[in-house]
Amino acid sequence: MVDPTVHVRRVGHADLRLCDGPVPHYKQIVRLGGAILEYMVDELGTAETLRRFSNPLWFEAFACVVGFEWQFSGATTVTLRALRDATEGKDVGIHILGGKGKQARTKELVPEELREPDVLTTKVDSALVQDGYQIYFHSILYDDEGHWTVVNQGMNTEMRLARRYHWCWEENRYLDDAESIAGKREPVVLDLQTSESRETRKAIMDILRDESPRNIVYTILTLRRERGQKTLAEYLNVPEIDIVKMPFHLRIPRKVNEHALQVAKNAESFLDLLKTPGLGPATIRGLAYIAALVYGAEPSWRDPVRYTFAFGTKAGVPWMVEREEMERAAQFLKNALDEAKLGHKEKKRALMRLSCLLDEA
Repeated sequence: MVDPTVHVRRVGHADLRLCDGPVPHYKQIVRLGGAILEYMVDELGTAETLRRFSNPLWFEAFACVVGFEWQFSGATTVTLRALRDATEGKDVGIHILGGKGKQARTKELVPEELREPDVLTTKVDSALVQDGYQIYFHSILYDDEGHWTVVNQGMNTEMRLARRYHWCWEENRYLDDAESIAGKREPVVLDLQTSESRETRKAIMDILRDESPRNIVYTILTLRRERGQKTLAEYLNVPEIDIVKMPFHLRIPRKVNEHALQVAKNAESFLDLLKTPGLGPATIRGLAYIAALVYGAEPSWRDPVRYTFAFGTKAGVPWMVEREEMERAAQFLKNALDEAKLGHKEKKRALMRLSCLLDEA
């Protein structure tokens, strides 16, 4: 049996448009989706089937097969609900739990050995990668050998977008670039899970051990602008970002959970810290800002997107086609071919190496 905590990675995420309304062909989604799932398990086994559901691009294609437009949020929520209904009461080798609201609370329903990844994957997506999307949908798919896939979906009501995050049991970490993300790149994201933020995480642990919760709360709250005082924007060296005009979800917190800070003082590792009840995105963000101000441990502000649209789309979803970028890419390829004919194949070899990297991702 696989140890579910030894091999972990977030495979990716995808941006989708929010939508509502009925799904007239839901019964057909249940029947077709369930039949495809059973066929896959029979042909590929449960582990490979779960691995494919952890791939955001493959999942998108699966949702299209059962009748969803690729860019709408229902491709996630309805598709997984239909698969859950299709497998309920059947022994197909894969169990599916979760959904929206109360159904997203799966911790007490999954086997005990899966409770840690079930909780930590959502904690990372909501508290460590602060991108403006609030998690509202959570689903876990698993087999009896300890293989599992987690699919989370976050909502940004202001932009009317949803972002989907995928995890699977492979690799061996929740931190240090554990994810491979697909979506529209945001201009500023507080990313505390990346290896670039390793010193910030260490400084946060030091702050919790060395300072009293009351002093931590006071320091965070006084970072908010007051007359005659500097703001955090004047202390941090963050190129090309005006922190004063940061998105609302990245502003200095107005409230901090002092009791959660007291409990967190006993955490032996950063992952244990994440398990602290009541320690949410705002408190962790405040700790990260103190770490940057006091210790000089600056976090990463780059969106950890890896997969994205190459040049946009003609419909403007999620953004309009960038014609000049397309022209530059076409010219690069033309130059590479012309030079290769003259015996200079460096650019072609570079493209081949890039292709190998993408295959590995």
